[in-house]
Amino acid sequence: MITKRRCPHTGIVNFFSHSDPLLAVGSVTHATSPTQYVWRSYLDDRQSGIAADCAAAEAHLRDAIGRRRDAKPDRI
Repeated sequence: MITKRRCPHTGIVNFFSHSDPLLAVGSVTHATSPTQYVWRSYLDDRQSGIAADCAAAEAHLRDAIGRRRDAKPDRI
């Protein structure tokens, strides 16, 4: 299970796993353009990308986390 929390100071949305709710496994933030969002996975494979909106960036991040979870279920 993945939960998300937005930092009130930076606006970054951090994603956390149920197994370690204090260590972020990924994040979504604004890029330099207001119409671009950067998503980053902090897991072993460290995937990242850019999306046109926040919802799409979150979906890409959840997909990356899900692929990693399917590959190594004991690591998340």
